[in-house]
Amino acid sequence: MDEYFWKHLPYAIYLDTNVLRSAGPHLDAQWINELLSITNRYPINLCISELVLEEWCEHIFGVLESNRQKLLSAISLLRHFGIHVPDIQPNEVKLPEKGQLKEVLSGKMKNAGFDIIQNWDAPLSQLLTEAVAKKPPFEQGGKGLCDVVILESYVKHAKEKFYEARVLVVSNDGAVKRSEDRFTERGITVDFISESDIAGKIKSLLKDEVVAYIDLRQSRLREYVLTHEATILDFVRKTPLEITDWMLTGPFINEEDRVYGTIESILSVRPTKITDVIGGVPTYDEIPQNRYPVRISVEIELDIVVSQYSVGLGLLTQTRAIVQPATIEGESPNVILEKMIMKPQEITKTIKRRVLVLATLDAEKEERDIFDDFRIEKII
Repeated sequence: MDEYFWKHLPYAIYLDTNVLRSAGPHLDAQWINELLSITNRYPINLCISELVLEEWCEHIFGVLESNRQKLLSAISLLRHFGIHVPDIQPNEVKLPEKGQLKEVLSGKMKNAGFDIIQNWDAPLSQLLTEAVAKKPPFEQGGKGLCDVVILESYVKHAKEKFYEARVLVVSNDGAVKRSEDRFTERGITVDFISESDIAGKIKSLLKDEVVAYIDLRQSRLREYVLTHEATILDFVRKTPLEITDWMLTGPFINEEDRVYGTIESILSVRPTKITDVIGGVPTYDEIPQNRYPVRISVEIELDIVVSQYSVGLGLLTQTRAIVQPATIEGESPNVILEKMIMKPQEITKTIKRRVLVLATLDAEKEERDIFDDFRIEKII
C-alpha cells in the first residue's frame, strides 16, 4: 500500500517555556509523560526552540541555586544544635556552569524525544514595528520579545519542514494564545492548547485518525477486490444458489423491491455488481490462520412470477347492470352499478437481492498492507 498520510494528527507539537516550568524540574508531570509516550510512537515532532531551552536552563539553574541555599541553611542549623555533620564548606557546594548545564539538559531532552530547533534570526525593524503595533504576543511596553522569537522560530520550522503544515502550540500564556495570525497568514493550521488538555486532545485526534485509516484501508481493499469483479460475478453465476423465502420476503428490503402476493416461480437469476466489501469480519468457519477473510456483497436480479390481488385499478373490475324493481315501469333510468370482482393476477417482476461471497487473501502480506493471492472460497 502507499504510505498513509495523517489527516488529523499534527505534524509537530511546539512547547512554550511556561509549560516546561510547570512540568517540574524532572519533567515528570503526567501530561508530559503521556505526550512523550505518544510522540515517540507516532510520527509527531515534539519541539522546543533554542530560546526555550535557554529559558528552561535558567529556570533549572534557579531551582538548583535555591536548593543549594537550603542545603547550606540546613547544615548551619544542624551545627547550631550541636549535631555532627560532615565538614562541608559553602565553596565546596558548587553548581555547574550554565553552559555545562545547558549541554547536559540538551542531551537529556533529545534522548527523551524532543527536537531542538534553531532560533529565528529576528530582523530588528520588524520587531520594533510589531512591538509598537502590539501585535500578539507583544503587549504594552514591548513585553513579549522572547515569546515573539519563540513563536517565529516555530513558524519558520513548520513552514520549511511540512507541506500544508498542521501544528499544535502548548502554552498557558494568554498573549501567546492570541498569536494565531502568525501561523495562519503563512498557511499553517495551528491550534493553541493548555498543558492540561494536550494529552486528551492528542488521544481524541488518534481516535479520529484510526477511523480515517480504517476507512482508507477499506476503500483500498474495495478497489483491489473490484479488479476481480468479473471473476466474482462469474463464480456467483455458475454456483447453484439456495434461494429461500426469507431472502425473497425478509423484513429488511427496500420498498421498491418488496413482493406483495404469492411467488409462483423464479424465471432467472443473474449477478449484476459488487455493492460492499468488508475485510477481517468473523467467518465462524475454519479459515486457515494464514488467510485473511473478506466478505463481499453481490447484488443479484431475479425475474419472478407473482400472483397478487389488485384493487381499484380497473383491470380486475367488471361492470354489471342492476335493474331496480320499483322503477321498472317508470321513467327513471336503470342504475348501472360497478361491482368489484376479486381475483388474482399473475405478473412478472424484477427484484434485487444480495448474496455474500467469502474470499480470502494472504494474511501475512495483509498485515503489511499488501493485498495479494485473492481466492474465492464460497457463497455464504
